Amino acid sequence: MSLGDWLNERIGHREPLRRFLDAPIPGGARIGYVWGGALALLLLVEVVTGALLMSAYAPSATTAWASVAHINFTLRAGWLIRGLHYFGAQALVILIAIHVARIALHGAYRAPREIGWFLTLGLLGVILGFTFTGNPLPWDQDGYWGARVETGIMGSVPVVGSFTQQLVVGGSSLGHLTLTRLYGLHVFVLPAVMALLLAASFAQFRRHGFGTPHGADLGKADRFFPKQLGLILLAVALVLVVVFDLAAMEHGAPLEAPADPVSDYNARPAWYFRPLFELRKYFPGSLELIATVGLPGVVGLYLALLPFIDRKPGPLRARLPALAPLFLIGLGAVGLLATSFVKDAKDEGFQRSEAQSAARTARAVALFKQGVPPEGALAMLRNDPETRGEDLYKKECASCHRLNDLGPPKDKQTAPDLTGFGTKAWALEVLRDPDADHLFGKTAFKEMMPSAVKPPADPEAAKVFTPMSEADQETIAAFLEGQARGEPGAGTPGEKMVRQRCTSCHRLDGKTDDEESAAPELRGWASVAWIEAQITNPGSGKAYPPAAMAKDLEGHMPAFEEKLSANDRKVLAAWVYRRGRGEPGATAAAKAPDKKP
Repeated sequence: MSLGDWLNERIGHREPLRRFLDAPIPGGARIGYVWGGALALLLLVEVVTGALLMSAYAPSATTAWASVAHINFTLRAGWLIRGLHYFGAQALVILIAIHVARIALHGAYRAPREIGWFLTLGLLGVILGFTFTGNPLPWDQDGYWGARVETGIMGSVPVVGSFTQQLVVGGSSLGHLTLTRLYGLHVFVLPAVMALLLAASFAQFRRHGFGTPHGADLGKADRFFPKQLGLILLAVALVLVVVFDLAAMEHGAPLEAPADPVSDYNARPAWYFRPLFELRKYFPGSLELIATVGLPGVVGLYLALLPFIDRKPGPLRARLPALAPLFLIGLGAVGLLATSFVKDAKDEGFQRSEAQSAARTARAVALFKQGVPPEGALAMLRNDPETRGEDLYKKECASCHRLNDLGPPKDKQTAPDLTGFGTKAWALEVLRDPDADHLFGKTAFKEMMPSAVKPPADPEAAKVFTPMSEADQETIAAFLEGQARGEPGAGTPGEKMVRQRCTSCHRLDGKTDDEESAAPELRGWASVAWIEAQITNPGSGKAYPPAAMAKDLEGHMPAFEEKLSANDRKVLAAWVYRRGRGEPGATAAAKAPDKKP
């Protein structure tokens, strides 16, 4: 007895399989019939890749990001498995949408197939549920902030919204419980519901078969095998080719920097939720419920009632009144999706934020390859001088100062632009036009420093004014740039020129002709130590003198010695020094923060 005979004798699989493969298809095999089968086979791919990912994934807010990074960057073929799972999920959304549209266009929801239609809508809901619960699992910035937006919408639903939100989130804010609950839904609850829906859908299909479109030649019939099954396998193969290509292009799937609840992040939902995201913008304030609950509820009710609205068979043209809302829903969704992406493409602020996010992600991946501390991936970033410095700058400095793309818009800054700070070019700008808007023109120090090349406003003073020669300007600026780099400069022509031309107001080694002047110390100007002293206490004399903190100078820079730890001040100073001079990456000047709480 062969193995096949032995199995058939015990489980009897041959007869049901033969009946399934030999099932006739009235009107013949069609491309339009492939979507349900393709959906089921792609779900199988998701189950297999998901099970493999489960073997390496660690579902907690501390470990999730690092485990996904391990899958993506160090586990053999892990990037491919994750890419197939991620892009396969995107493909499922498209396939279920096509499947629903096919059933509607063919009128395959009419009696006696109403139950099959309801089951298909259930599959649509579960697939969206898979994407909703799966996106936050890497616990990166995109997943975390997307979940905050989506659970916030969930909480706005009247009556049950608050309860449902707390049930999913597990408290007042996203954290460990959120991740474990979403993981439980993703790998246990939703797969169980999906299995039941698929079994019921298959039973309905076996009972009623394909819903043939109007005008099909019912005298013609093909067996399910080989033609229709071949078309289904061809469709799946094409989908998998696209999924493989996307996974290869992305080297897995996107993974942003670890989730940081206190960061400034421009959250966007996944593309299939973008239409709803964009729709909300047209209903501000209390009207938002129309976009988040009202209109989706109307769409859901329409789809559920469609079998009872469109009851009479006929050509598509005759059914247009019943199907017109479906066409409008599709066009509206595509239009809102396109509008959302076009707006983001034209939004300079958003694009700048995306570039900063990409840089942070690259830094996180580089740090991951050096090892993740037990405290987790977020602690890894916060203990890094480069990212810690940027975070501190955004929090403490960017409301007044501008540095490259960080800080207020150019016409809104209230403190000197630090782009190029410490360079010869920056020093020359101050010498020539200190009251420029991007320098001291919008500060309390406006008109305190005279220009080296522009005559003063006072006519009498202008008569005796002699502009500084370009050679002298270059000499002074070169000396100052050397001070920023930590060069001694003693006895150089630049130092001599500074003593002759600048110490009537400025200090050099603490000495000046005007002890009441608020001009800064030029020895070590713009060096890491000088910047640190300025951050600690601008009136300490190490950077600016006490006069710079006078009460009548409203808007002067505050001292941070009580607000920031000594370590954070060192990190911030080193970061400003490097970024101001256009030097990326960490340097020995920035010591990593202590890991003590």
